[in-house]
Amino acid sequence: MPEREPDMPETAWKSQAEEETGGAPPTPSPERLCAMARSRERLHARLTRAILAAMVVLAGVFLYNVYRVDQPWIRLGQVWTLGVVVYLFGPALDGTQRKGAGEPCAVFLTRHHDERRRGYLRIRGRLFLFLPGIGASWWGGGPAAAAKARGLDPSSRLFHFLAGPWPFLLALTALGVVWLALGKAAEKAAHDRDEIDRGIAQ
Repeated sequence: MPEREPDMPETAWKSQAEEETGGAPPTPSPERLCAMARSRERLHARLTRAILAAMVVLAGVFLYNVYRVDQPWIRLGQVWTLGVVVYLFGPALDGTQRKGAGEPCAVFLTRHHDERRRGYLRIRGRLFLFLPGIGASWWGGGPAAAAKARGLDPSSRLFHFLAGPWPFLLALTALGVVWLALGKAAEKAAHDRDEIDRGIAQ
C-alpha cells in the first residue's frame, strides 16, 4: 500500500479539523500560519525564477525570429507578442509578495492570496492583447515559413494545414482555455483568502 504523502503546511490544519470537528477548520495557531507563510514565500520565489527563465527564453526566440525573418508582418507579430509577454508577466517579478519584517503571518497570507487573485484576473482580462501579434504572424505566413525552414514538403498535408487558417484558430482556442483556467485559479485564490479569514476569525 503506497505511503500517504505528508500534508503541506497550507493544508495541515484542515486535516486535523476533519478528524476533530467533522470538517470545520479550527483556528490556525500562529505557528501554523507562519509555516504557511514561509511555504508561500518559497513557492513564490521558485515561480519568480521560473517566470524569469521563461521570459528570457521567449525573448531569445522572438528576437531570433525578428532577425532571421524578412516578412514584416511576422516581425511585427513577434515584437508585439514579446511586448505583451513582458507587460503581462513582468509584474510577477517584483517583491511585493514577500513578508514584511513586522507583518503578521495572517495578514501576509490574506494579502498574498488577494494579490494572486488580482494577478490572475489582470492577465485574464488582457489576454486579448495577444490577438494582434498572433494575427500579424499568421497573416504574414509565419506557420508556413516555419515549416519551410524545417524542410517540410510543401505538398504534404501538414504543410497545407500550417499554411491554412488552422494555426490561427488553434491559437484562439488555446487563449480560450487559458482564459477559463485563469478564472478558476482566481476563484481558488479567493477561496484560500476567505478560508484564512474564517480561520482566524473563529
